Amino acid sequence: MSLLIVAAVLPVFVLCFFVYKKDPHHEPGNLLVKIFTLGFFSAIPVFVVEIFLGKVFPTKEVSNFILIFINTFISVALVEEGFKWIVTTFIGYKGKEFDEIYDIIVYATFASLGFACIENILYVISHGFLNALLRALTSIPGHACFGIIMGYFLAQAKIGTINKNVKIFQKNILLSLFIPTIFHTLYDAFLLYTSYNLLGILLFFVFDIFMVVLCFITINKMSKIQYNLDKNLNTGVISTDKTGQLVFSNPISINKEINYCPICGSPVKDYIYCSKCGFKIR
Repeated sequence: MSLLIVAAVLPVFVLCFFVYKKDPHHEPGNLLVKIFTLGFFSAIPVFVVEIFLGKVFPTKEVSNFILIFINTFISVALVEEGFKWIVTTFIGYKGKEFDEIYDIIVYATFASLGFACIENILYVISHGFLNALLRALTSIPGHACFGIIMGYFLAQAKIGTINKNVKIFQKNILLSLFIPTIFHTLYDAFLLYTSYNLLGILLFFVFDIFMVVLCFITINKMSKIQYNLDKNLNTGVISTDKTGQLVFSNPISINKEINYCPICGSPVKDYIYCSKCGFKIR
């Protein structure tokens, strides 16, 4: 039993450590433990809601992919990502420690992997070591990816807030729940579809690999944004005004020369705001 529990939690902590180490300035341990623990215990209300919704929107013994997708979205993905989102936004996003863009990636991933931890323990105890191995390669990275995607859009929302761009904030707050829910739905739907169609196996693994690669790219991108912020603040290219808004330190001379957004590194055209992150260029 103890070996099965170790096999269940080990991949969770490996991924937590990986995301934690990518943060240039590490977050307080007690905060991360709190977020992980809340993610862990969010499984209780999640399972209760899923049992109820599962009777109305069943995901088993359904062979039509569209119906699988719809039912999975409502009774599984939206419920799980919704509770993770609540933990991440109310404890992480609104917390005083969220002072760097990459931070929210860490918070969202820890909340997601906290939930994945209890889920994995229950599955592995019920189905054995082989199940632990399979889930270590699929489900656990999957939950980490859902958290990374959620954190990415929450980071974009934060940038919108910093630059007082309400549209950027509102759009990304909505996407921070909707996009990981869609990814979660596709993941589960393809997995369930493997029971009825061999094509589902291929679709599942293609989608899984695509999602993992996308999330590695996302982590590197957010690390780059954090690096750009630190570098440009330290060198005086950008600073904060009296209201705390990020601004060019010398906009008249810098705007004539700048070709890339100092926040996200995206090419700058004739925009007032960066089209990617919302930073006020001119």
